[in-house]
Amino acid sequence: MVVSGLFFTAHGVFVKLAAGRFGLGELMLYRSLFIVVAIVLFTRLAGWPLRTPHWRGHLTRSIAGVVSMLLFFACLAHAPLATAVTLNYTSPLFLALITGLLLRERLSLPAVVAIATGFAGVLALLQPWTEGSPLGPGLLGLAGGAVAAVAYLGVRQLGAAGEPEWRTVFYFALLGLVAGAAALPFTGATPVRVSDLPLLVAIGAFALASQLAMTCAYSRGATLVVATLSYCGVLFAGLYDLFAAGEAPTAAGWLGMTLIASAGVLSVVARRAPLPRAIHSERR
Repeated sequence: MVVSGLFFTAHGVFVKLAAGRFGLGELMLYRSLFIVVAIVLFTRLAGWPLRTPHWRGHLTRSIAGVVSMLLFFACLAHAPLATAVTLNYTSPLFLALITGLLLRERLSLPAVVAIATGFAGVLALLQPWTEGSPLGPGLLGLAGGAVAAVAYLGVRQLGAAGEPEWRTVFYFALLGLVAGAAALPFTGATPVRVSDLPLLVAIGAFALASQLAMTCAYSRGATLVVATLSYCGVLFAGLYDLFAAGEAPTAAGWLGMTLIASAGVLSVVARRAPLPRAIHSERR
């Protein structure tokens, strides 16, 4: 999971570097193209089928995933890397809200505390009351975290149906490829120079490597430990801004990132906590 967080941060760095030259649709296109080609080649060699009986579930999950990724890219283009990555990690908080409000699952006290702590962290990170606050990009990143929670629900449902993770990643990338290509007639296409290729390949390669490392972590490790270590990505992004980008987070920014990471871990603890006896009785 630590490797996944490092690779996700590297993916964000390269997206941020490329955002000055390529549009959001183009970045989605090139990112997805690498993943689709890599998975098709691997599955052909392994003899694994790409056809799925759960295409409706893949469509719903992939639409949410593509929208979330585009919002993340939009935030990343105009906000510090640490801000964009941290807001992307608010999805567990929105997942708790969705399961509580829409799916009518009873929220435990730790879940309520996690949600309140997380959004206090968002306020500390964005500081909307200060001049020069990245509020606009920050709201895009926050919306990306909310939509990512919907995508996570889709992943969970597909996993329960027996779909392998690599197939879920493939259909997400395939829709991203289609969406990116469909946007080009409206946004225009930037000519790709030979010098651009390493940057574009790095975006796709680090995205795929991050997803594969994360899948491996969740399939082999304890969920709480893995979820906790996933927030290494926030630390890596903050260190990049501090030492490489010249955009060192303020004290309030570090506080906000810490609160959001702590709230994310607490939300995982809340989901794993045993239900009270009365709730068990109701559900029977």
